[in-house]
Amino acid sequence: MLFIVVSFLLGLSISFLLDYPFQRIERAFFSVVVGHALSIWLVFLLVCMNKSLSISVILLCIGMCAFASIILFRQTKKAGKWSVTDLKGKIEETWYEDKYTLSFLVFVLLYVAGMNLYGVFRPDDTGSLYAFHTVWADYPFHTSIVTSFVYRDTFSFPLANPQFLDLETHYPFIMDFYSAVLMKGGLDLRSAIIIPNVLFQLSLFGLLYFLAYRLTGRKGAGICATVIFILAGFPGGLQSVGIHFLNPMYAVIMPQRTAIIGMAISFVVYLLLFHALCAKKREETPALERTGTHKELILAGVLIGLLPYIHAHSFMATGFVALFLAVFSVIKNPFKKSVYGKMLRKEDLKIFIFLFLPLLLLSLPQILYIRTGVSQDFLVFFPGWADTNREMIMGFDWSSFLPAFSSAVKTATLIETFWALNAGGLIILLSLGFYKARNEARIFYLPFLLLFVIANVVKFQPWYFDNYKLFLHWLALTAIMATLALCWLNDFTTKTNKTHKALVTVSLAALLIACTLFGVGSHANMVQNTYMVWSGEEIEMTEWVRENTAPDSVFLTGSAHNHPLPALTGRQRVMGYEGWLWSHGIDWTSISARKNDISAMYKGNYTLLQNYGVDYVCIGPYEKTFARENHFTINEAAFNDETRFALTYERVMGGERWRIYEVKRANISS
Repeated sequence: MLFIVVSFLLGLSISFLLDYPFQRIERAFFSVVVGHALSIWLVFLLVCMNKSLSISVILLCIGMCAFASIILFRQTKKAGKWSVTDLKGKIEETWYEDKYTLSFLVFVLLYVAGMNLYGVFRPDDTGSLYAFHTVWADYPFHTSIVTSFVYRDTFSFPLANPQFLDLETHYPFIMDFYSAVLMKGGLDLRSAIIIPNVLFQLSLFGLLYFLAYRLTGRKGAGICATVIFILAGFPGGLQSVGIHFLNPMYAVIMPQRTAIIGMAISFVVYLLLFHALCAKKREETPALERTGTHKELILAGVLIGLLPYIHAHSFMATGFVALFLAVFSVIKNPFKKSVYGKMLRKEDLKIFIFLFLPLLLLSLPQILYIRTGVSQDFLVFFPGWADTNREMIMGFDWSSFLPAFSSAVKTATLIETFWALNAGGLIILLSLGFYKARNEARIFYLPFLLLFVIANVVKFQPWYFDNYKLFLHWLALTAIMATLALCWLNDFTTKTNKTHKALVTVSLAALLIACTLFGVGSHANMVQNTYMVWSGEEIEMTEWVRENTAPDSVFLTGSAHNHPLPALTGRQRVMGYEGWLWSHGIDWTSISARKNDISAMYKGNYTLLQNYGVDYVCIGPYEKTFARENHFTINEAAFNDETRFALTYERVMGGERWRIYEVKRANISS
């Protein structure tokens, strides 16, 4: 808890360095995100130097962050930017001046807390843990990373992949590392996951609210945009009818832990970039002569530079938006008054230095590490986003000019029809909202629109659906633009007669329902359909494993995604769920070869067990399922050979027999 508080204070002290015109609640969200982005990276670097995650390292980080906060607070206090004595008065003022914003954000807090408490490892009376479907599908991978940090004695970077033996992981793991820090500090696994979830989900929605307010000048637009973002999209299982754009909470915000903190950081950057490069100020003042703008750009560059190992898709989206806005800012300058021409050119160069120098210095080492794990299935031409669209588009005749022209028309029609179905009423509201937006808001929206186009053409990861994480940045800004249309329609009703007012009100309600109805259905479906992740008996078994096996032990298990041993003990397994491995960049040939080796080991190939350095073999329901799916039978008699194996654990759980054998190494020559 002290780590969380000190991280917030670090972000708060940095916020007072800026001359950004914070709303008080906006400053709080900013402080949570910025402080944690820096403190988590700091403790990670300290752990890398110490070669282990320990309480002493965490306390050292707390001390360093506290010291930095004190220094910064003293500096800003001298400048008269804050005072402890009037803090209470400012809190009271915030409630009386902005009670509607506070009320809405309290509702959002209750919403995200409720979703996490119900849908993330909810225990029942027997100790079994339940979760939403997408959380059930994704979180066992995250917990395997968390527990590998917590329960292993040593640590080295790059991180060993807990789901694929003898391979480094290039998955953005900083959010899971943060949960490991909290768990090492005394929280249980569930609390160490839920607390950061709620913290960054609330901050994400709060920052979206204030970004909408900055772009539109209306706090009602902030509420509406946040609601549309939360309730946009469709439930899962509709791909057969051409619907691939799922609800953000169902598809990403709940299951994709890295996206939560990554997008929260992105929205801090968007606020800084909008204020520094787009917000309307005195036209005669060059951008970098406006007080504090250079500090905002430096901080934006630092935050983007920290993103690759936090959330790669947010890094790509935010970096692209920053580059577009910086270039646009330079291009538009020559059209200003010529008397400032030379000075503007000099200031334009400073924009790139302040923004991109820290960005490149911090991100390049991460990118170089990540690049070593990139396979040929990354950055692929993939028109139409969905695999069915691509197959149709690539099947058109592109052989010569006239057929290619006809195919281009059919492609455009196909994609337009696809998004008319997947985005629905949001597209209509976007068109009207963009027309009604202020010029600076339109300029700010353009890179997100271009990002949307790029994500419809290029596949950035092996699984096409991962581009959805880029679409979410477009969706957030599109929701803001859509609210402008709703605000305009609402204002229009005050100037019309009763008949027109009723018609506009009905139209307004219909458009809003069209944007959110299926999202409400997604939420209802999430709540109704929860899955057991692990039984209470399986959790007890993992406690035995943690207490009776070495932290660096290697386990042979089936490849089930929610196998309790790798997920809850931090132990390495030979190979995990194939879908995760492929989507993270491991080529299918290596996965298939490893799967064949696992099959051979379960058939009794003792030499392979020795070659892989396997310490323990698990035989239970997950392994029997693996054998059935891969069309072989486990040679259980082979594991009764006491010269090679020792049965160390046996128990019947839920009507299924579990056994764990220790592999003896004394007979390696046999």
